[in-house]
Amino acid sequence: MLSSPIGRLRFFLYSVAISIAELIGVALCFAATMGFDGFAVSKPGPSRESLALASFVVLMVFVVARTNITWRRRNDADLSKWLVVPYIVFVALFAVLQALTLLIYDFKTGNTNIGLVILSITLFALWFRICLASPKGRPFDPDSFLTAEGFGKGPSDSFRHATTASVSAETSMISAPVTVSARGHGNAGGIAFGKRGRS
Repeated sequence: MLSSPIGRLRFFLYSVAISIAELIGVALCFAATMGFDGFAVSKPGPSRESLALASFVVLMVFVVARTNITWRRRNDADLSKWLVVPYIVFVALFAVLQALTLLIYDFKTGNTNIGLVILSITLFALWFRICLASPKGRPFDPDSFLTAEGFGKGPSDSFRHATTASVSAETSMISAPVTVSARGHGNAGGIAFGKRGRS
């Protein structure tokens, strides 16, 4: 299960779930170490080491989770290693930089790490490319999207036969009154002819 290929929709849902769980995990690290208020009034340096270390461990756990779903997505779309491997490396580097930012960020100066911002944009672009990659061997088909992702099932042969039988029955029901009307018209003509002969 952890090595089977996954499609676009599952990769997207797994990525969203991992991001939400990651935010919750980091928030728990804040609550378990110094709290948000303590972090806001603390100075960069050794006083934040416990928070940075706990956050680093949690972030690396989710790096492993992202690596797993990315590699499984590669197996489904037959993506190049030159695309997948740099993405995984950048994900790990981003986790390290996030933990270091918690350690050195100063609320008074409000310094912004430009490298972290650029890396975030690069990661999103790579993730977007991996997510929308077409499955190997077939182009993107909007009509069979859910079926390809495993969330739907195409019509089976029995369903097709049942549909054909239903259409045939409806056709017979529609054509039957026409036949009866034709016969009734013929009988009415015969009766009228008989009355004229008697007169």
